Amino acid sequence: AICYPLHYFTKVKPKTVQVCVCLCWMFAASLTGLLLKNNLQHPGRYNSCIGECVYDMNYIANVFDLIISFLFPITVIVILYIRIFGVAVYQARAMRSHIAVVKTKVTVKKSEM
Repeated sequence: AICYPLHYFTKVKPKTVQVCVCLCWMFAASLTGLLLKNNLQHPGRYNSCIGECVYDMNYIANVFDLIISFLFPITVIVILYIRIFGVAVYQARAMRSHIAVVKTKVTVKKSEM
C-alpha cells in the first residue's frame, strides 16, 4: 500500500485479508490451547483455594511462547516499519526535488510542501 498505492486494491482483496485475520486468530487460539492443555484437561488441579487461578507451564513452553507470541511479531513489525519509513523518506525527497523544479514556475505553499 505504501510502495504501490494505486495497485494495492487490485493485489489485496478483502477476502484474502479476512482469511489471513482468521488464520492468525486460529493460530493464536490453538497455541494458547496447546500451552494450557494440561490445565484444560484437569481444571482446578493447581488451585489451593477457591477463586484462585493458577496455571502450570514448563520452561520450554515459556521460551517457545516468548519467541512465538512476542519476539517474532515484534521483529516483523519493526522490519515493516523500517521499510515503510524508508519508502516515506524516498517519496518525501522525490517530492522536494519535484517541488524545487516547479517552484521556479509556480509558488508553492508551505502546507503543500
